[in-house]
Amino acid sequence: MLLLVGAIKSGIIYALADGSFLTAGEVAARAGSDLRATRVVLEALVAEELAEVAAALHEEAVRGIGSGEPRYCLTLEARAHLVDGGADFERNALLHQVNKIRGWLELPDVIRTGKPAPRSGGGCDFSVMAAAMGERDPALLELIVQRCLSYAGSVHNVLDVGGAVGHVARRFASRGCKVTLFDREEVIEVAKRHLGESDWNIDLVAGDYTKALPPGPYDLVYFGNVYHIYGPQTNARVTKEAFSILNPGGVIAIQDYVWGHSREAALFAVNMLRSTEEGGVWTEEQYCTWLEEAGFAQICLEDLEDYGCQLMLAKRPPDRQEGENHGPLFASG
Repeated sequence: MLLLVGAIKSGIIYALADGSFLTAGEVAARAGSDLRATRVVLEALVAEELAEVAAALHEEAVRGIGSGEPRYCLTLEARAHLVDGGADFERNALLHQVNKIRGWLELPDVIRTGKPAPRSGGGCDFSVMAAAMGERDPALLELIVQRCLSYAGSVHNVLDVGGAVGHVARRFASRGCKVTLFDREEVIEVAKRHLGESDWNIDLVAGDYTKALPPGPYDLVYFGNVYHIYGPQTNARVTKEAFSILNPGGVIAIQDYVWGHSREAALFAVNMLRSTEEGGVWTEEQYCTWLEEAGFAQICLEDLEDYGCQLMLAKRPPDRQEGENHGPLFASG
């Protein structure tokens, strides 16, 4: 993984992206990298079967008995995972994992202080993190949308909170839903490039969901992998506001790791310890408390088979009286 990230960030992968067989010198010229270092990395990629060399030239050149230079090209597997953007694409996920490793190396200090280590280099790279979310398993995304719509019944408009690059929003839109994708301003800029001009049924709105949600009303409010970022007090407040912007009979859906149900929960809690001030992994009981106190009913937890995460679903009662309705949690402006 570290070899691949080094090759990506140094420009070597991009230099080979057009499929040409190039010498180490040509790769170095395109990437702006050191020739000796480029040769070493290219040979390592060959050894890991992520690059290949034009036949007949390689053995002679490597052993120093021929005048030809080896010419390198990415293998089909490497192209699928790093270049072509299909179902196996994971370039941004690799970059994000290395960012996480950097934080995990600071874990001893985090354990001593109980606080995440100060971020260097300008803080979290939200563009990489957002793009990595777009590389999630398409089968998982389809399962999430199917479970949400099956539980909710009729859904016309959806708010996707923390929607990153629109990986889930696009699937709701493909089912005929009008979707509002809500995320940080810097993430919305990445989403615009990711979605392009074709997703006319998705509105992109920038903001901080811990301060205020778009006013709605919506038939479904979806939170994907966001409740673990903040603590119980913030999550309870946001759950109440989600209730206030749903139509009667509307649904809240929260996809995350649930303690006691997810095999990933314990290690993911450590990841939140090292990267957030108050984030963590929460129990089913905690989710139920937040939902019940907000006024939701028909609460259920669904395990997303084979993916290690869960989906909490609940409905705003259709017969709630006007006088009992929760008002907006945060004052406008």
